[in-house]
Amino acid sequence: MSSNISVIVTIWKIFWRIGLFFLIWGLLLAPFFVPLTPMLVKLQQTSPIKVRLFGDSVSLLTILLATWLMIKFLDRRSFVTIGLAFDHILKYFLAGSTIGIIWLGVSLGIVWIFGWASPIQPIGFAWSVLIGTTISMFFNVIAQELLLCGFIFQTIRRESNAIIAILVSSLLFAVYHAGAFKGDWLPAVNVFGAGVLFCLAYIITKSLWFPIFIHFTWDVLVGPLLGLTESGRSDLGAGWKMLVIDGPKLFTGGKFGLEGGLVVTLTVFTIIILMYNFLSQKIQTHSNPTN
Repeated sequence: MSSNISVIVTIWKIFWRIGLFFLIWGLLLAPFFVPLTPMLVKLQQTSPIKVRLFGDSVSLLTILLATWLMIKFLDRRSFVTIGLAFDHILKYFLAGSTIGIIWLGVSLGIVWIFGWASPIQPIGFAWSVLIGTTISMFFNVIAQELLLCGFIFQTIRRESNAIIAILVSSLLFAVYHAGAFKGDWLPAVNVFGAGVLFCLAYIITKSLWFPIFIHFTWDVLVGPLLGLTESGRSDLGAGWKMLVIDGPKLFTGGKFGLEGGLVVTLTVFTIIILMYNFLSQKIQTHSNPTN
């Protein structure tokens, strides 16, 4: 009986903290978007990059503030403990970028081998557009990783365990992208898998910068640079294409993009297995240090 009560108390503690976090974040977001929506809709027609920069920067700033408020006044701990300390950031940039490049390179390599990808001459390429889109996407990725591996993940992990935290946070990550699935199950599996990958990357380093740079490298190469459809959205590119993917939907993802096919299922879960094995070895080494 006491164990059941303990479980209920733990679940309640997790739910009300997460609910309060989203309430605060929503209240912070509202003044920026509710009164400005008509203006932003009009501006979208002429300056989509400015609208994207505004939306992504405001989302990031408000989620940072909501996270700071929860950590400062509820958890009573330093903000840097969330995982955004700048220690070793260059190492995480190099490691994360390398993993992101390899992940995408292997995925595209498989597609290329089967003859489902072909290069094309980009039309309308502009460095200014690429830079603006890249900055906006970087803000977006940081915000996504704060949602995935930040306060919510760390609260669940502290009150339960890492496995439950990974599963719940990755499920929320998939729900965040649910509008693009359009009833297809495989994109949901792959996005969930990406969430697991990013959570493991955070656990290994205790830094959000590592999953941020993995995630950002994948996104910026797929969308702004190559001009491919990403997470069901073709507007995440910068207006040009450097590569065309045309193959069986089951393998290449169809309208959802490469992330919705079996090729990425293979690569994302391969990286998960490698990261899990690395983490297991790291834990074993720390628990059994050599003399």
